[in-house]
This record gives sequence, structure tokens and C-alpha cells, in this order.
Amino acid sequence: MRMPWFVYVARCGDGTLYTGVTTDPGRRQVAHNAGRGAAYTRARLPVRLVHLEPAAGRGAALRRELAIKRLSRAEKERMLAEKRSGEFRGFGGEALRFLRRLGRNNSREWFERHRPVYETELRQPMRELVEEMDVRLARLAPELIGDPRRSVFRIHRDVRFSADKSPYKTNVACQFCHHDAGRGAGQDAEGAGAGVYFQIAEGECFVAGGIWMPARQALEKLREAVADDPGSLDRIVRAPVFRRRFRELDREAMLTRLPRGYAEGHQAERWLRYKSFTATRLLSEAEVTGPRLPAILERDFAALLPLVRWLNQAIGYRAWERRYH
Repeated sequence: MRMPWFVYVARCGDGTLYTGVTTDPGRRQVAHNAGRGAAYTRARLPVRLVHLEPAAGRGAALRRELAIKRLSRAEKERMLAEKRSGEFRGFGGEALRFLRRLGRNNSREWFERHRPVYETELRQPMRELVEEMDVRLARLAPELIGDPRRSVFRIHRDVRFSADKSPYKTNVACQFCHHDAGRGAGQDAEGAGAGVYFQIAEGECFVAGGIWMPARQALEKLREAVADDPGSLDRIVRAPVFRRRFRELDREAMLTRLPRGYAEGHQAERWLRYKSFTATRLLSEAEVTGPRLPAILERDFAALLPLVRWLNQAIGYRAWERRYH
């Protein structure tokens, strides 16, 4: 298997910058800090990688390294500042490659060695995407909020009650929730509302919206709303723009019999069987790693918005006309 090449910039203990190339950024950082790296860094410890970019091969990496080394200190600092500016520059092919390799090497030792790749190719771009989509949602659905600190899911798995003790998820994801709702998901998440979601993973890139396995109180409110007016949810799911992009609601969690208190033949029987109200559209790797990802997500979020707002209104969270009142 051909090893990927990277160009990196490291900040030394005295504040100066060092540029190099490597096939293993994590191991290279460890080597620098152990005094086994370049002669320049040995007297300037500790060393911390602050910039990382993939290259097509060793030759391309060496050419890019030379180009960066020719920059002045001010130009290098400007390059690093622009990288931190929050502007979404997209996910590169290295993002999915990292997740594939993590699936085969799901251990703390491997992850820590390759953490710089995760930070630069996945976590930082996802935070930038959250900021970009928050700006777009401010126009589209002001009540749905994106925050880089809270909207991006942790890559660490909760293994306390799982037979699978793999420490890391093999996906990176973010969510945009109602400003007034809780951020949790699932039956134990009291106060959660409906929102929209994006995930990048090998073979499982998708966009989704709705509310997944709501807590009992929220589920009862949803059932009451659909029983009172089943046609409203029908119209949302049958709308051409929704059907074109999402087809129907997901059927991952449905009752075989109607919930207690509702008789067979109820006019809302179809919807009363749902325990989860979500819609999902798979995305291709080309869509996820392409420059048009924010525009694609904006159109998908717009198609999901009637469903998300109907669910939130039923639970008790109203739509906003503008972000700040």
C-alpha cells in the first residue's frame, strides 16, 4: 500500500517555525520532541505541528516544502492565520483515508500517532463547515444553531455499556439544533428537539433531519399532534421537493401494533407506529469532498425544514423569523 505524504509546519519552543515532509505526522512530532528529528528543532523543544497538508507523492511534498521554506516569517504566519480563519476549504481525500485506516487500527496508540491528521483533515474542516452552515441557516432557519464547540460530535465512543470496546468512532459528524432545545439524542435526552445532521464516513456519508428516538414525553406530544391532524405530516412527506431528495421517512424504528390508547383503523395509523421521525439521504464521496458541499447541504436542509419545524412545533419549540430579536 502506497503511504501518503504530508508537508508540515511545526512551531518550536522558541516560537520559530520549521517545515518538513513525512509519511507519519504523529510519529514525526514524537521524534522531534525526543531529540531524534532535525538538528534545528533539537535545541528548540518542544515542537508542535500547527499546519499539515497532504501531497500527491514524495516529489510533490518536497516541492511544496521548498515553496513554504522560501516564504518569509510574516508570510508563513499569515498562511497559518488564514488556515485558522474559519473559512471552509473542504474535506480532502485524506479525510476518508484516515477513517478507513482508523477502522482497521482502532486503538489509542494508533490514534495518538495519527492525531495531527485527524485534527487537520477532519476536526478542523468540520468545525469550519459548522460555521459556514450556521451562517446559511441564519437566513434559512434562524432557530437552528451551529456552534463549532458544541455541534461537532466527539470521536471518542462511550464504551461503558457496550460489548464493543473500540475507543473511537469511525465517522465524524455534526448537528444543528433548535436554540431552545437540548443537544442530546435518544430516549434519555429530555428536552431534545428536531434538527439536521451531517456525517462523513467510509461508505456512510449522509445528511439527515428530524428527531431520532425522542424521549417519552416528546414522543407522546408528537403522537397527539399527528392524531389531531394526520394530513399535516402527510403533506410534508409527500411534497415534491422532499420526495425528490429524501423519498420518505426512515423506517428503522416502528411498532408492529398501534401504541396504547389508539384503536386499529385510526386515520393517523401510519404515523402513530413511528418511534423515530427522521429522513436520510446518502451522499457520494465526490459530493462530500467536493467544493460544493455547503451548497448541497443547504438545499438538503431546506428540503428537511418543513419536517423539522413541524416536529419542533409539536414538541413546543417555535420557528424564528430572524436570529436575533
